Amino acid sequence: MSAPRVPSRRGGGRCPRSLARVCLPLLIALQAGLVAAAAASVPVSRPAPAENVTVLARQVDLSVVDTITFAEPAGTQILGTGIIVSSSGLVLTDYHVVRGDLFIGVRIGGVGLVRPASIVIDDPSDDLALLQIQGGGAVTPAELETSSTAAVGDRVIAIGNAQGLEIAPRAAAGRLLALGRTVSYGVGSTTVSLAGIIEAATPIFTGDSGGALVNAQGRVIGVIAAGSDDTPCPPAAVCPLQLAFAIPIDRALDQLGVPLLR
Repeated sequence: MSAPRVPSRRGGGRCPRSLARVCLPLLIALQAGLVAAAAASVPVSRPAPAENVTVLARQVDLSVVDTITFAEPAGTQILGTGIIVSSSGLVLTDYHVVRGDLFIGVRIGGVGLVRPASIVIDDPSDDLALLQIQGGGAVTPAELETSSTAAVGDRVIAIGNAQGLEIAPRAAAGRLLALGRTVSYGVGSTTVSLAGIIEAATPIFTGDSGGALVNAQGRVIGVIAAGSDDTPCPPAAVCPLQLAFAIPIDRALDQLGVPLLR
């Protein structure tokens, strides 16, 4: 399958935006996975969820953080997202959001003071990182769900620090298109290739990297890693990427040696 046409100005895991940079790698290769991409090809018997996007977002908002990283060259700011996965303040995000850091801070729910955080584990080959919020204080971990419960056609929402606006997390609704995709994308000068990826038709923006892909019950099933789009974007416009690719939450935590708390 040919690589999606994505304007380079929306590309890269570390994207220029004056001195601030917002993160979302753009897909450069996609191979067929274990499940057909067309939702119609798999019968879905689950009833439509009664919850709307606003209600679901409120369930997750306090478990989603803006990540603010100052990196080389000095003064460069990288804006992304993270998911609180433990009551002790562990935050799951993408490695490309925090790589080369000089300072990392998080803002819970996109509001309030920036709290310093440190990298506990980084895993460049899987594009994952685990942070620890410093300074104590109560936090609200996200409700997590193993990706084995997901099915093509399920309704989902993507929640993250869209466009790096540093406001309350933005939520966008969509549906699962495929499970078990293999994707490759650039992180700096290297290419990351990941298997077993969740594909969803939900609009996302740069800054959503490390954000949450949430099911209709308000539980996180994946961490957003990349996006892609075949739709041309007018010059100077801010256009969403219409496809989101997420690392299954259970796989991500297993790679980092963190138990899945449900």
